[in-house]
Amino acid sequence: MSTGDRSAAGEGRPMVSVRREGPVTTISLDRPEKRNALNTELCRQLVAAFDEVGRDDEVRCIVLAAEGPVFCAGQDLQFTLDADLDAWEEYRLWNRRMRDTIQNVPKPVVGRIQGHALGGGMWIATSCDLIVASTDAEFAMREIRAGVHSGGAHMFSVGRARAMEINMLGRRLPAAEAERWGLINRAVPPDELDAAVRDFTDELVALPPLGLKYTKVAANLLLKMAGFDAVLDAGPGHPYLFLTDDAREAKQSILERREPRFTGRRPQR
Repeated sequence: MSTGDRSAAGEGRPMVSVRREGPVTTISLDRPEKRNALNTELCRQLVAAFDEVGRDDEVRCIVLAAEGPVFCAGQDLQFTLDADLDAWEEYRLWNRRMRDTIQNVPKPVVGRIQGHALGGGMWIATSCDLIVASTDAEFAMREIRAGVHSGGAHMFSVGRARAMEINMLGRRLPAAEAERWGLINRAVPPDELDAAVRDFTDELVALPPLGLKYTKVAANLLLKMAGFDAVLDAGPGHPYLFLTDDAREAKQSILERREPRFTGRRPQR
């Protein structure tokens, strides 16, 4: 891979950019006009970029970043509002594959987070091995407010009580609080964000690559043994909830900037 900016392979408009600087490669979400919101194509392109960089023996460390003021606003609500069940299921599977790819790539990944990391954006951020966030960043699992659910996300990071607060309330968690909870490694002022990321990458590239690789392998194996993948594999309730009136009302109300009116009605046959 050559040094400099380029676009990751994928169908349609490039939504991911890749920049190589010596042994460190930065992979960036590059859809700032949509606040880097996730659709199926962006997930595909991010998987392709990580797969390619992961095979490059000259790359010792990866930074996951984003263009624009927002890291990732979560799912593209207009996309998921218009999607039928097949399109939703394809998106859900590629979204899961994207997170797995980041978590399992055989190189350390440092997350560089600014602005908001919401829903799927928070999932992506916390799939990184080390996470540095600007103090203006906020994290939130907003799925509950979109009419679906995020299950027991981050329970292995912050414990049951705080995980239930994150997933049941969907409230925004400021970066400084996320650091106190152990969700991220460091929260720094915006003008120190790049320097803090470099502190981690400089240290990582000086360490034994195989030692780092198998540290990740061991950590991921322990998570799997603890059942981390089981709920993600099952995806309980996701297709069902996608069909409910509340899921459509949640997305529509966000797009229309109004309070939602939930009914709890089950989907009709």
